[in-house]
Amino acid sequence: MADQPSPVSPREISEFLALVRERSKNRAPSTPAEDVAFFERKADLLTRIAADSVDPEAFEVAAIARAQLDAARARLARSTGGGC
Repeated sequence: MADQPSPVSPREISEFLALVRERSKNRAPSTPAEDVAFFERKADLLTRIAADSVDPEAFEVAAIARAQLDAARARLARSTGGGC
């Protein structure tokens, strides 16, 4: 199916978890742009996992990740004084 997203690979999950560890160890706060990049990746992975699942909780978690991304984009827009 052309409109079906590609399955999430174990490598993508491993790389994302490494990013989560890095962010948790970093003492300096992340920038709004870094947050957007992080939440874009998180939302993409969880949305793709949900697309390959029948578990309603997977859809809820993906929706939460997309909401986090929307909030991060709004913070970025406010910090730059414009729309995103």
